[in-house]
Amino acid sequence: VFQFDTEFYISGLAPICDQLVILSYVKEISDKTEVECCARPRLDIVQPLPESCEEISSDALTVRGFQENECRDYHLEYSEGESLFYIISPRDVVVAKERDQDDHIDWLLEKKKYEEALMAAEISQKTIKKHKILDIGLAYVNHLVERGEYDLAARKCQKILGKNTELWEFEVYKFKEIGQLKAISRYLPRRDPVLKPLIYEMVLHEFLESDYEGFATLIKEWPGDLYNNTIIVQAVVDHLKKDPQNRTLLRTLAELYTYDQRYGRALEIYLTLRHKDVFQLIHKHNLFSSIRDKIVLLMDFDSEKAVDMLLDNEDKISIDRVVEELENRPELQHVYLHKLFKRDHHKGQRYHEKQISLYAEYDRPNLLPFLRDSTHCPLEKALEICQQRNFVEETVYLLSRMGNSRSALKMIMEELQDVDKAIEFAKEQDDGELWEDLILYSIDKPPFITGLLNNIGTHVDPILLIHRIKEGMEIPNLRDSLVKILQDYNLQV
Repeated sequence: VFQFDTEFYISGLAPICDQLVILSYVKEISDKTEVECCARPRLDIVQPLPESCEEISSDALTVRGFQENECRDYHLEYSEGESLFYIISPRDVVVAKERDQDDHIDWLLEKKKYEEALMAAEISQKTIKKHKILDIGLAYVNHLVERGEYDLAARKCQKILGKNTELWEFEVYKFKEIGQLKAISRYLPRRDPVLKPLIYEMVLHEFLESDYEGFATLIKEWPGDLYNNTIIVQAVVDHLKKDPQNRTLLRTLAELYTYDQRYGRALEIYLTLRHKDVFQLIHKHNLFSSIRDKIVLLMDFDSEKAVDMLLDNEDKISIDRVVEELENRPELQHVYLHKLFKRDHHKGQRYHEKQISLYAEYDRPNLLPFLRDSTHCPLEKALEICQQRNFVEETVYLLSRMGNSRSALKMIMEELQDVDKAIEFAKEQDDGELWEDLILYSIDKPPFITGLLNNIGTHVDPILLIHRIKEGMEIPNLRDSLVKILQDYNLQV
């Protein structure tokens, strides 16, 4: 079927699948003496082709006394059932057998191809007898550590060590010895299995010594029951003695207190840090009793949120308590009472007198609306405060509310010098004497007369005003005003 030449003598032939096993007798020229001598016999596997052959593999065999052997001294015997080949020489018998997966893994390990060895072992785990996947994996981890690839080694631990807590703990100590606890920290198991608390504490201490941010990340990511909280809290407190303002440490300490259900302590830190979770923490754990003496801090942090929370939980922290706490911070007291008044005009009525001063001091634009809407504020007190501060609009309102319309009108005319407002006021009061006062005050002021002429027609007989205008006084836009009066008069008729 096939025919090909070889450059060597053949001592034996045997089949292996569709290939040939050839035992070759080889002669070579010695470099030193240049004399032809016997070489080691070779066992080749070849693929026969119609005109030639292709060498698949070649092994030179070391047999005792090969230097003295002739071609006829070698035999190749084949045991068909077992796929074994026997190479027989005068002083030796060599058995050749096909490589199995164990041999392949041996070869990969010898070449330090650990990842491939691990894959090969996993693929054929049912057929390998000599090797264990775990042993290969551990050898791979050791190899990576020796090469300084600590992160990769730690990552492989997850797959290789699985749920074996003893091996995990052994590896952690190994990483500790070489100062690489940080590398393995990200891959430590946190659930099923869970290692001894000491292991996690050891890693946390390592971070606490050199990397506060990393420490904070672990505290966030790790469940609070992996380690002894009290020990870690103490360690953080000790570090804070050296650096009391460190925000990362303070924030982490607050989280540890929360895990430990010491919410009051956590709240203090969050308030100091002005942390956004403060209000959430108070609501979640119902910490209203803890904030009774921290209302100022809460208001300083975010007055709007704090006021809303205090008003929503009035049953837990009374209005009186809040006002008392804010006694030394009137500007915050005002914010709270103002919002309370907006929600309910009557709830904080006992503080309405106090609020007059607070509005006058901190929120003038809302003073007049407050005076209008409040039915509980003492008008005399309000008038006194407004007059002291020379708040004209508010004083005018209070005077008219107290029935002193003439003084109110006088203030509008003298202080504000606003004829439109004065006319508006006179219209509201609808009092003949007030119109008389208004005309008397305006009669020597031409711009005021114009304003009166334009607006007075529907309330008072314009003739009363016109008769009183002095001869020769120049009045702006008099003609237009007179035309308007006549039109208004016609209309009324």
